[in-house]
Amino acid sequence: MNQTELEQELRATLAEAGDRAMVIHDLGLRAVRPVRRRRAWLASAVAAAAVAAAAVVVAVNASDHGNSEVVSNPPSSRPVTIPTSSWKPGDFEDQALQSGVLRVTPEGCPYLIPADSRASLKDRTALIWPAGYTARYAANGKLEILAPNGTVVAHEGDHLAVGGGLITTPSKLCTFGKPDAFAIMEDLTQPR
Repeated sequence: MNQTELEQELRATLAEAGDRAMVIHDLGLRAVRPVRRRRAWLASAVAAAAVAAAAVVVAVNASDHGNSEVVSNPPSSRPVTIPTSSWKPGDFEDQALQSGVLRVTPEGCPYLIPADSRASLKDRTALIWPAGYTARYAANGKLEILAPNGTVVAHEGDHLAVGGGLITTPSKLCTFGKPDAFAIMEDLTQPR
């Protein structure tokens, strides 16, 4: 990889990070200018700046900014892994009701957040979907949840009310560091 390609890679990474990475961009440019004659130093500086920019994006996305959420527009070809349980229609089901607006993290983790305008990311509920449920990004960049038969049962931004119960989960996939999540125990393809 030559110097121009490395600089283009840095610019692409910073563009993905948006305006939050401008500090890293400035630092990266300052680090790159003095070492232009040494390719090894340049490669190290650009790689370090790219890693730092990615770390800033992750740190900013993970922090709580009240109601503000990072808008994600990932490519629809990117696979989305969502947590699922072994629950299937006909199995024993908990009867608790959980409702809210379906949102998704930039990493593709769907969750519910109260529709109340005072709700913050601390109020989000991690979800575990029934067996066989999958997710994908639609052409508009919004996440869709699909039932095992391929029916789209929910879209990012939909108000969702689902039955199920809170369970402890050993998996940390999409649980936001909490030991439990709301397991949906309802056939979402059936009308209520």
